[in-house]
Amino acid sequence: MSHDQPIDPRNKVQLQNAEQFYAITDEQGKPIAYEQADGRQLFNHYRHNMTNYDQVLDELRQEQAGRVYGYQQKQATAGAAEQILEKYRDEHIEVIRDSQKKGQMLKGLMQKAGVGTVAALASVLDSCSEKLKNLAQLENSQRALQNWNDTYRVQRELVKQVLDEAKVETEVRKKVNAIYSTRSVGKAIDTGSSLLDWEKSEIIKLVKTVVRYIKL
Repeated sequence: MSHDQPIDPRNKVQLQNAEQFYAITDEQGKPIAYEQADGRQLFNHYRHNMTNYDQVLDELRQEQAGRVYGYQQKQATAGAAEQILEKYRDEHIEVIRDSQKKGQMLKGLMQKAGVGTVAALASVLDSCSEKLKNLAQLENSQRALQNWNDTYRVQRELVKQVLDEAKVETEVRKKVNAIYSTRSVGKAIDTGSSLLDWEKSEIIKLVKTVVRYIKL
């Protein structure tokens, strides 16, 4: 091809190796921290490692007897810059969309919580977290209480069965059933006092040895 009709390489430069967008390296291939790289280092990395810039220039040299015109190199550089900027644009669009989505979610949470600042929302969420923890503890306590109640019912029926099989006299079985039928500690104490030849204070003392905490 003649000097009068030089090849325009601008449209030949294409993006490649997009996975290296944040893996910045210098001319020797040594890694550079993305947040510490300057503009020249970033552009050189993108131009040489993320586009076919060098291959385009090599093709020009082969087609032009080893020559690359200054105008062509500038066009190749401009083409690389355009590809890189488009990649940056796409990355920023993703970031903006993600930020907008999170902003809408945050705004919705603030409206539902009835607060006007992020700090106030954080306080509400901390309070909710504490309440959820307390609720979980309460649920565990309720499950433990249910297990204890189930065990108590089984034990009660087993005691009655043992009394029947031992042919314990009816009067004694009635007293045991009366004790089991009580629904509070106070009533149990009254029932025990009426069934046993004990003072009420003695029944209370017995109960306190069995129950660690009690409200009479």
